[in-house]
Amino acid sequence: MRKVFGTAVLAVLAVTLAPSSPLDAQGRALAPARPEPTSAPGWVFTPAISASESWDNNVLLATEDSGVAADFLTSVSPRAGLGYRGRYTTLRLNYEGSYHLYQDLTSLNAFEQRLGVDLRQRVSRHVSLFARDGLTRTPTTDDVDLPGIRFRRQGVILDDLRAGVEAQFSPRTSLNAAYTFQWLDFAAGSNDLTVPSDEFHQGGHSHGVSASFQHRLQKTIGLGAEFDMRHATLETRDVRAIDGTRQFDVQSALGTVDLRLNEHYNLSGGAGLAWLSTTETGENRRTAPAFRIALDRAGQHWAWSVAYRRSFLPSFGFGGTFQNEELMGNVFAPLSRRLDWSAGLAFRRNEPLTGDLPPLQSLWTRSSVSYLATRWMRIEGYYSQAIQSSQVAGGRVDRTRAGVQVVTSTRMRIR
Repeated sequence: MRKVFGTAVLAVLAVTLAPSSPLDAQGRALAPARPEPTSAPGWVFTPAISASESWDNNVLLATEDSGVAADFLTSVSPRAGLGYRGRYTTLRLNYEGSYHLYQDLTSLNAFEQRLGVDLRQRVSRHVSLFARDGLTRTPTTDDVDLPGIRFRRQGVILDDLRAGVEAQFSPRTSLNAAYTFQWLDFAAGSNDLTVPSDEFHQGGHSHGVSASFQHRLQKTIGLGAEFDMRHATLETRDVRAIDGTRQFDVQSALGTVDLRLNEHYNLSGGAGLAWLSTTETGENRRTAPAFRIALDRAGQHWAWSVAYRRSFLPSFGFGGTFQNEELMGNVFAPLSRRLDWSAGLAFRRNEPLTGDLPPLQSLWTRSSVSYLATRWMRIEGYYSQAIQSSQVAGGRVDRTRAGVQVVTSTRMRIR
């Protein structure tokens, strides 16, 4: 097993505007950001623009045995956020467009877009409805927060929707139920793939339901249950597929426990089973343990979290479906009133359950130092690395980016 951790170090900045948006790319979701101030009731418009200069050592996301091209990258990102906070309704809209301009490899210049919508409606004192949708278009697959996607210089369009209800039956008992939908399309380069056709799918969609129930026995102990069910339809080049598609049904059920260890530490976990059924003959049903565990610390001076999970997941880009193992960690530390540091790491191991493909291992690391120069301007230095290994000769991709970014923003109340 190739030790991808050995070459990875810290890395880059979280999104300054809307850091919790579901549109954030995989790397951006790793690093916690400084909390936003609570808005007063009414409409608030937040325009922003950022400019960055960075070094990219593998612009083409080439494997280790092929030509690796490096270049300087200038990015200009206009952004806008519109939020409403009322007595029963909260609404948040966010948009970011990024122009990526290379110094020498100008043919790879690209425009990246991210749009997010977050709506919450309180129906009664104990019941609320919510809906969150994120639409992303990015020129490379390493910036998509989906497991089982090969790192490639290939355009991707992703839509991720979640809508449901939250109910608080009593001060100690709550239920969250939701419908989920994902749609993925490889927007460019799909006719120029260099990997075998049965390894790389052309996208697809999935929809399903999820529910979580929790009851607190006391302030420090909570017990509950989680259930998730997804049906995925994948468009593929695999000649074994029927009508050019493959279908998977994935379900998981877990019993959960949440423990408040003290005023700073929280521990949560869950264990159960995952079920998989497919349209593939001879491999139509599988069952395996599923579990997760997380530990986090929150304090005035610094905060961190670490989590691990394992389960079946459908894949739009590798192996159709796989057993997924994921390890994540984050740390955030305000160094002074104006200066803070954040870092994050995510490691995934995707083992395909159909075909004879080897496991796919992916690692993201990032770190940033951010200085609040004025109320409307932040200066950030960042470093990030994305590494992926397909466990075959010449199958390793290693991309490092480092640079400086200046972000300006302001908040305007709309009467």
